[in-house]
Amino acid sequence: MPSHVTIADDHGAVRVGLKYMILDWMPGTRISYAEDMTELIALLGEVPIDLVVLDINIPGGNNFQMVKNIKNKQPKTRILIFSAYDEMLYALRYLDAGADGYLQKSGKDEDFKEALNTVFKGSKYISASIRDYLLQHRLVGGKFAVNPLGELTDREIEVCQSLIQGKGISEIANEMTLHVSTIGTFKNHIFKKLAVRNLAELIDTFKMYNDRET
Repeated sequence: MPSHVTIADDHGAVRVGLKYMILDWMPGTRISYAEDMTELIALLGEVPIDLVVLDINIPGGNNFQMVKNIKNKQPKTRILIFSAYDEMLYALRYLDAGADGYLQKSGKDEDFKEALNTVFKGSKYISASIRDYLLQHRLVGGKFAVNPLGELTDREIEVCQSLIQGKGISEIANEMTLHVSTIGTFKNHIFKKLAVRNLAELIDTFKMYNDRET
């Protein structure tokens, strides 16, 4: 079993709650914290970490590159995504990016325990809902049919998230180190794929499908 687990989440109550759950199941485990990606990357450069429990929406993160950045620092570190974001949209994307498991925060304590045990054993963790979805849709040629946001590419998802946070095209281009025209093209593709005409409709559509219960 891993001896050092880092909880990367900017909410103190979440960090404390996860700490006591982990110690209850695995007494003696070393627990450390990171409140943002900068702090997490710095920690990864200082000490070996066996597992990172990672919130997608951590400051400085909220993109698929964050998984690769962790693996670049410590390739053997396992990553369990623990997020409020809709697993139907994000789980497979983050596993494809290199994460070892994905669990929604709305899950039960037993789900978290199962996810930890699965990832610790070196296997990938996905919920029963995602497994059922794979059997019903993806494995027979479907492509995220239950959620139109699934039609967006990973880059488009990242641009979409920035847009609904109120960021402008230039700011997004600067953060992603891309040309302004490239971000504009991503925006046009997003609006076309989701059949929205303006930012207000984009926000409504994103909220409708990203915040729904699964």
